[in-house]
Amino acid sequence: MKKRTLKKAAALTLAVAVMAPAASALSWKDGAPANYHFTYAGDNGGIANVMASDSNGTYSGEIGLGETITTQTGTIVWRDSYTNVTTFTVTTEPGYELVGLSGTNVVEENFRYEGDNTYTFSFTDKGAEAWCYGKDVSFELLTDKTTYTINFEGADGDELGFITASLGEPLSTSIVPEKEGYTFSRWMLDDETPMPDTFTADMLKYADENQDITVTPEFTVNTYDVRVEYYNDNTQGAPERTLDTKVTYGETLDENYLSGYNVVGGTLPAITGDTTIALVKYTPVEEDFWSREYGFLYNSKDEGVESVEYSIDGSDWTAIDVNEGVKFTTNANLVDDYTITFRVQVADGMELVLDSNGGNTVTQAEDGSYTFAFTRTAHQGYLDSNNANVTFALSTK
Repeated sequence: MKKRTLKKAAALTLAVAVMAPAASALSWKDGAPANYHFTYAGDNGGIANVMASDSNGTYSGEIGLGETITTQTGTIVWRDSYTNVTTFTVTTEPGYELVGLSGTNVVEENFRYEGDNTYTFSFTDKGAEAWCYGKDVSFELLTDKTTYTINFEGADGDELGFITASLGEPLSTSIVPEKEGYTFSRWMLDDETPMPDTFTADMLKYADENQDITVTPEFTVNTYDVRVEYYNDNTQGAPERTLDTKVTYGETLDENYLSGYNVVGGTLPAITGDTTIALVKYTPVEEDFWSREYGFLYNSKDEGVESVEYSIDGSDWTAIDVNEGVKFTTNANLVDDYTITFRVQVADGMELVLDSNGGNTVTQAEDGSYTFAFTRTAHQGYLDSNNANVTFALSTK
């Protein structure tokens, strides 16, 4: 009887061994997986989305505000799935940053910045008996608006100052850049986009990795009032007529305004402000044997000539410039002389050179100035040397 019982037991053990699956064939879910619950409990705004996934692959997707998700671990200790890592990926809206993480069973502020407005935090759970669940997690997110630095750059690229601002805040500044001949109009984010009055989401694309935004000034070129005065022979006395016009900074008067006149001083100046331009038309004296009128025309100068004045027979000195001329008429008395003297100031270290059809004699005075003179007696035909029309050009060496 005893021997028969032992045979039956051996047969039963063999049957069980044949029917039991190998350990390698077991699924990690065998043994009733443990569940872990995570609730996205709240935020203060500025969250674009929250994604969740776990290393066991039991959940992958977006989790909405107020939603609870469940991830699972295996309960077999020697299986890889016994440890499960659930990771939450938070993406903030442009202009916001995650600054706080809190909640139930949460290690506060334990999150990482991954770049591109993305943050992550994780929870690690280990398997448990089917009736023993892990601690539930409820988390809340705290955001703040990102602070950006607005750098104001001058016309020459120099740094003029900065302000800081976040989304929705005003972008007021007292910084006014300057540029000669121009008036500041507004600050620009690029060549086509003006900086708005408040910080908008559209501005974020201009920020660099350090949250710096550089703005540059836009200017409008100034236009100045120019009065054109027309004179005969020289600018002594009132002009015969005037015209008013406007000229853009850096440009010159349209040559159509010359109309047969020459510019006092020789060349049209570049306009840098409201100004008056004198034009002169010199008419040579009539050359006739019995005429007693003589003319002296100042033709040109170089940069070394600083000023020219004239005096007739000791009269007060009067300034004269290129393209201006002087005339006088002698007395009919053959013994009366008229002398016109020109006095010239030149730059330090320079010497005056006179080129004239009436003689080229120059005298230097003790004060460093130079003089040259022309004397006329009676009528034009009285002496062969009495050139009726004298022209002279001045240069330095």
